[in-house]
This record gives sequence, structure tokens and C-alpha cells, in this order.
Amino acid sequence: MGGFLTHLADKLAEKWLSLLVLPGLLFLAAASCARLLHHGAPFDHRPLTAALRHAGPRLHEPASAVLALTGVLLAAAGAGLTARCLAAVVQRVWTGPWPAWAAVPARVITRSRRDRAARSPEPPAVTRYLPARPTWIADRLRLVDDRVHAEYGLRIALLWPRLWLALPPEQRAPVDAARRAFAEAAALTAWGLLYLPLGLAWWPAGLAGLVAAAAGIRQGRAGAAAFADLAEAAVDVNQQLIAGLFGLTPRDGRITPDDGARVNDRLNKGA
Repeated sequence: MGGFLTHLADKLAEKWLSLLVLPGLLFLAAASCARLLHHGAPFDHRPLTAALRHAGPRLHEPASAVLALTGVLLAAAGAGLTARCLAAVVQRVWTGPWPAWAAVPARVITRSRRDRAARSPEPPAVTRYLPARPTWIADRLRLVDDRVHAEYGLRIALLWPRLWLALPPEQRAPVDAARRAFAEAAALTAWGLLYLPLGLAWWPAGLAGLVAAAAGIRQGRAGAAAFADLAEAAVDVNQQLIAGLFGLTPRDGRITPDDGARVNDRLNKGA
């Protein structure tokens, strides 16, 4: 038991260090540069060297050094926690639904995206496949439910938790990887957003923030698309498994829309 707790503590410390402290230390370094440097000489090391020399004598005392190190680590962890909270907000913006106070911009953005799609050289042949959410990612995830419902009559939001419990590990692994990639993309975007205000005082930080946010958005779209494709594929290739879970007899190896409607009613508890 003691060995297990030690191993668990080591893993937690490793996670804390890699997810919070190290990115937070880099952010604190950028914030220090933003405070001490300026746009005209963004890479002049002399102000940094002077600040370190000024702090040097104070750090010779063990108590002061320990307090300074503790403060830096706590500040770095605080920055990391802030980034994680912001990453959750980023995921909410990407996937929706948006809160009530943002209903008006959500409708405006959605209408604009829908109009652009309708005027495109190759608009969707089915109206339900036109944009209906303010973000591309939210629409991509929505289309999984629409496509599965159109083909099998099933609602993926009701089916997925039950199907996930029955999927074999080799099918779960790529879905887990896509979800982790999506979460990491949201975290990268959040760090980019935190760096952007520093660019007001030190332009390299703003540039780094723009690059990080752009890369995070791109990776987020890729992760969401991969997850959507895998979730839809899981329904396509597990028709017999789904039928067995709900006592259905699939016709020609597939679930019919009538079967899907009965499954939806059962999972929705008749509501």
C-alpha cells in the first residue's frame, strides 16, 4: 500500500509539474520581460541582468531563497490553473451552447455562417446540414447526431454513453486520443489568449500568443473532426453490437429508422 501511495504521489507531482508549473514558469518569464523591456529594444538583456543582480543579495539567505522559490512556484501554478479554467471556457465557446447573455451574437454569427454556406459554389444538398451553430466545431459535432439520425433513426447523444461502455478497448483508444488532442488544443489556445495582453508591453509575447492561439484553433478543429468521424464510425461498424444491447433484430445487418426510434424512446425513458 505504501508503494502504491508513493507511486501515486510521484504521478501527481509529475502531472502538476508538466501541466501547471512549467508552462506557468514560461508565462512568468514572458510577463517579466513585458514588465522590464519595451517595444524599441525587445531583446535587450541588460534590464533583465540588472534586475537579477538587484535580487541576488536577497537570495543569499536560505529563508529568503525558499520564500522566493515558493512564491514563484505558486505564481506559476496559479497561471497554470488560470489557463486550465480558460481552456474550459474555450471548449464551451467551441462546442456550445453559448450562455443566454451571448444569445444575440450567437444568432448573428450562425446566420452569417449559414448564409455563406448557402451562397457557396457547392452548398449542402440537405438543409439540415447547413450551419446551425456559431462555430465550425459545434456544427461538426452536431452533424454526427444528424447523420446518425438520418441513417439509423438513433440519437447519438442518447446512444453514445451506453455504446461507449460496450466498446472494446481497441475502439476506445483512438477516440480517447482524439478527445485528448481536442483538450490539448483548447489548452494551447488558452495560453495564447493569456499571452496576448502581454503584447501590449512587449510585442514578442503578443506574437507568441497569436501563433499559439492560431495553432490551438487549427488543432482543435482537427481534434473535433477526428472525434466526430470516430464516433460516427463506431455506430456504423457496431450495428450488431447496438442491436444486441437493445434486443433488436437488424435487417440486412443494419438498424432501421423505426428501430432507432424505439431505442431513442427507451433511452429517453419515454420522456
